[in-house]
Amino acid sequence: MDFLEDFILNHLAHRIGVRVLRLLSGGRFRGERGFSWGWAVVVGGLILFAPFVAFITWLIHRSAH
Repeated sequence: MDFLEDFILNHLAHRIGVRVLRLLSGGRFRGERGFSWGWAVVVGGLILFAPFVAFITWLIHRSAH
């Protein structure tokens, strides 16, 4: 089951990363092999992780007041 979740998150992060990097590069980014595939996963992972970081930051900010 853990393998399946990792595969789904990895695939989702790759697809999101490819779309974002393709948008930023004017459509030239492919993200199909090696280094570019890794960059797509990193960018997609950061985008997937950002809402959780923002929520935790908001909770900390709210509890400080």
